[in-house]
Amino acid sequence: MRGKKALCIILTGMSVLSCGLRPQKSASPRFTPQDAGYTGKLLPTFYYTEGMKRGMLYGDPEGAVKIFDKAIAADSTHAPSYYEAANALIGTDPARALPYSQKANRLDTANLWYQSQLGRLMVINKEFGKAQDIYERLTREAPRNPENYRMLAALYEQNGQPFTAISLLDSAENRLGRMEELAGFKLQLLIQVKLYDKAIAESKALIRDFPYKEENYLVLAELYAATGKDSLARVCYDEALALNPTSANVLGAMNDYYKKKGDDINFMATARQLFNLDDVPAETKIAFFEELIRDIPFYRDHYFQMNDLASTLLIKYPKDYRVLKLYANHLIASGSTEEALKLYKTFVADSVSLDAYNNILDIEAYLQRPDSVSKYATEALAHFPRNAELHIRHGSILAFLKREREALDSYRNALKYAGSDSLRSVVYGIMGDAFHQKNQTNKSYAYYEKALRADSSNAMVLNNYSYFLSTSDRELEKALKMGRRATELSPGNPTYLDTYAWACYKLGQYAEAKKVMQQAISLDRSNSAELSLHYGDILYRLNDYFMASVYWKKALERGYDAEEIAERFKLIKGK
Repeated sequence: MRGKKALCIILTGMSVLSCGLRPQKSASPRFTPQDAGYTGKLLPTFYYTEGMKRGMLYGDPEGAVKIFDKAIAADSTHAPSYYEAANALIGTDPARALPYSQKANRLDTANLWYQSQLGRLMVINKEFGKAQDIYERLTREAPRNPENYRMLAALYEQNGQPFTAISLLDSAENRLGRMEELAGFKLQLLIQVKLYDKAIAESKALIRDFPYKEENYLVLAELYAATGKDSLARVCYDEALALNPTSANVLGAMNDYYKKKGDDINFMATARQLFNLDDVPAETKIAFFEELIRDIPFYRDHYFQMNDLASTLLIKYPKDYRVLKLYANHLIASGSTEEALKLYKTFVADSVSLDAYNNILDIEAYLQRPDSVSKYATEALAHFPRNAELHIRHGSILAFLKREREALDSYRNALKYAGSDSLRSVVYGIMGDAFHQKNQTNKSYAYYEKALRADSSNAMVLNNYSYFLSTSDRELEKALKMGRRATELSPGNPTYLDTYAWACYKLGQYAEAKKVMQQAISLDRSNSAELSLHYGDILYRLNDYFMASVYWKKALERGYDAEEIAERFKLIKGK
């Protein structure tokens, strides 16, 4: 418990004016000193009483401070008004409260309540040195008050003096006897300074004096674990759990312990217990499961236990879409893709969820069922007619089904609802690709231009536009510039590097083309036939006929058209 954490205990013992449980505000009655017969020296008493009423009965600390100020105006030595004004402000404006408290202490230096309040305010205002002086005095003048020892120990610890704090708490124990809160703080300090033997002894004493608190057994278990005494640690964990079998704190600590020790059986067993607890939030369980599912070897080796956890979640939270999605991902990871699809379809039959529809579309596309993709895209659009990305998805599947006219209509609908220039650029780019496939080159380039006006950093459009220009020997300088820009926006992309290299090649910049294509070849993980062909063509132009033939052969092996490769080999025959 370092610094600020240790010092949060200052909130204990606040005045009713500054605590969180205040009476509901209401208008206080108008009442003057004259009405009550208060004049002269009695005025401060009247205002002090009215200030207490304003704060306590009407829940108005700011109004109370104003009335206390009237008492102070009537008598600048009225210490109780300064004290209560500080109490009213301590929770909301401690900087403003501090001068009131300081004045109360100057007026009545022997009042321990005033000193304690000033000490708390010094801590809140981060004047730790002054706070330490106050609490050192309080431990001398009120040696039977455990709060003073606790605060002073926290200040010593915050000041980097944990051993002094421990010594102080030992002294408090000798004077006052063992108190659980002070003993618990001392135990934390012993652990902090790694005095594990003393910490174990202190922990045993806590269990002896307070045997019905599972937290005490838990601390001892973790101390045994830290010192390599695993058998004793397990005994203490079990004792803690026996005291409270549904303690999320204990089960969580045990689960973490078994994970560190590689005890997968107990790790999964405690995980199942945690998953059955209602006071562990669903999002915590989901995050836990998702972390495990990312560890593929662990997931594979403990499939049945993982299935048990996923099933437990689905039973406990049957209407929580996050859980349904988790279970669907679990099914997909185990190869039960059709079962996951059924789960999503059952969900959308009763609820409307864009994410669920998107998952259905992804799975149906993966299963290569375009008709079903089209059906669910249409259904999703009925619920989300203004969703641009759904229109794009629908257009893509219509294009795949060779329904080009309908696909273009879907892309145009996407443009209507695209909420950003970057998304509009994507749609224009897709339409450019669509028209290029229809051999409508001018329309294709017109849409690429629109795409780049909407977003000049659309790397895919830059790449496609550059490639199509260079392969048709049109505007080669423009193609070169766009190809270079695409590689800058998406460095390490072998396709974009190939496009840039090809533009260089078309402009006769063979050395630059070779350098760029070498990068593309080294980064390519798809064994692209086209990249091999292009590299061979570049090497041929550089008169490296042997290596050109090597890469042309690779292109042939990777599926490139045999007749075109044969024509290229004719070029080097006899050279």
